[in-house]
Amino acid sequence: MIAHEHRIPYKYGDTIRIKPLYDIHYGNKYCDTRALNAYLSDCDDKTYIIGGGDSIDAVITKDVKRYMKHSDGMDTDDIIDEQVDGLQKILAPYKDNIIGLMDGNHEHTVTKYHGSNPIKRLCRRLGCAHLGYSFLMRLLFREENGRGRSLVIRAHHGWGGGSRTQGGEITKYSKDMANYEADIFMYGHGHKLQSNRTVKFGISGKKIISKPQYLFLCGSFLKSFSLTTDATYAEVAGYPPIEVGGINISIKPDSKWLKIESDV
Repeated sequence: MIAHEHRIPYKYGDTIRIKPLYDIHYGNKYCDTRALNAYLSDCDDKTYIIGGGDSIDAVITKDVKRYMKHSDGMDTDDIIDEQVDGLQKILAPYKDNIIGLMDGNHEHTVTKYHGSNPIKRLCRRLGCAHLGYSFLMRLLFREENGRGRSLVIRAHHGWGGGSRTQGGEITKYSKDMANYEADIFMYGHGHKLQSNRTVKFGISGKKIISKPQYLFLCGSFLKSFSLTTDATYAEVAGYPPIEVGGINISIKPDSKWLKIESDV
């Protein structure tokens, strides 16, 4: 895990948006590239992208546990190279918006068994930071006069089996929140699109104050079902269908601290 700091210039009244880009699974035939392009299309100069892992599907023929021919959307034997090249083309128009990209368990498997990290390669091409499997990041919101606010993000690709209940993954990751001093917590891996807000109390001077913490399950662009007789991994495992897409987090500095909202 690394510590990262990123400075974001703003004027009072600006709204900054964070797009956590998790679980694209580019290269899988059931990756919804149309939804991915729609999610990215409204980026502006106040939008920042953080990749959360499993950006490419990274399942090769030797992976007898996970490889299924009907899920392989690549045209050549160079599966990993073709996936990195293809995702680079999609992300290239937004490279100035990208703070960095993380590894997921799919890319980690390639690194572990084949000695090559495809996400590091993609980060070099896009000119962004490689953020590892998890990180703590301080975002510094600074006005021209030097005043501003800051917040801390704790992000992890995610772990464990997917939950089959509505609140299972919220409960799992809320336990992780107790281990870190952060304001925003972002997770993936389970492909769910959810958010949760909690409040912690403290003391400032002689006053009791409350400060919110936000947990985001950042979604996926991999469809759950094939709509044919070919069964996807999610169908075989009995996972419930998921809503394809990503979350948008808006951050607006105000007179007290920061106003944080999401569209989920």
